[in-house]
Amino acid sequence: MRFRKRSTVALLLAAAVCAMAARGAIAADGVAPAGPGPALSDAAVDAAVDSSGRSLDILALAERLRSARYVLLGEIHDDAQHHHLRAALLRALLVDSRPTWVIFEQIDRQHNAAVAAAPRDTEAVVTAGQLDRKGWKWPLHRPLFDAALAGGATVLGGNLSRAEARGVVRGGVAQAPVELQRWLSAPDDSGTAPPSAWRPAQDAALRHQVDIGHCSALPPSMIAPMALAQRARDAALAAAMTGAPPNVRVVLIAGNGHVRRDIGVPHYLAAARADGIVSIGFLERGSDGQTVADGPYDEAWFTAPVKRPDPCASFRPASVAR
Repeated sequence: MRFRKRSTVALLLAAAVCAMAARGAIAADGVAPAGPGPALSDAAVDAAVDSSGRSLDILALAERLRSARYVLLGEIHDDAQHHHLRAALLRALLVDSRPTWVIFEQIDRQHNAAVAAAPRDTEAVVTAGQLDRKGWKWPLHRPLFDAALAGGATVLGGNLSRAEARGVVRGGVAQAPVELQRWLSAPDDSGTAPPSAWRPAQDAALRHQVDIGHCSALPPSMIAPMALAQRARDAALAAAMTGAPPNVRVVLIAGNGHVRRDIGVPHYLAAARADGIVSIGFLERGSDGQTVADGPYDEAWFTAPVKRPDPCASFRPASVAR
């Protein structure tokens, strides 16, 4: 995310919303993508472990997910390991021929009619969905589209458009899509608040993620509007998921920030009284080998860290950034 020095808040707002549209705007979702990496070796795939050091067994994980209605698979956007692992998981899941929707954060929901009319070919689908190839560093996500289409799943987009997100940042809940506004109420910690209410602690956690996701460079006055736009994105993804017919399994492909159980899409699924929700974070081990999740997930799997430039270097004075 390159903001550097901006002369006006309006310019910063526009740049930040564009970054959100391309990358999710939350540090846990990923950093500035480093570009497509080489094909993964079996050793790289086998190196995925959980917090206890247990190796990932794709087939066993797929079996654990069979009874779930809603499966949320997170990612660090520029980590090719995560895309290959989730593609393998998706292939294993789809062998049961259960009707399945695979909803991608990487495609805006406004393009779903075009996606549905496109030939069942990855290039045709991502073209119809107007996936931002540069922003998402295509073909990083190609293995997931290939797996979904080969497995007979219906591919859909679930994200807000850039214009919709910009409207929320500038105009608040009143400018959010009407069907999402009921999910965007102000934080409520009163004794009369329903269990599905958005709590002050959740709001504080999301604002913190937005702040660090923008390298603490946003003006304080922009953090709350940007957090609200992130909530609107999560609500849109949840709405897309709950739109599936009752017999359809739904898989969400999105950044880790979106699949967190506390402040992401699962909150809105629960508000819609959905059940059978399983959230899986795909993360990276620390430089010291530690496996510490950045938020609550039902399961978290860790891969080797990817070497990448410091995404916040451009926010520091030149003498410090060097």
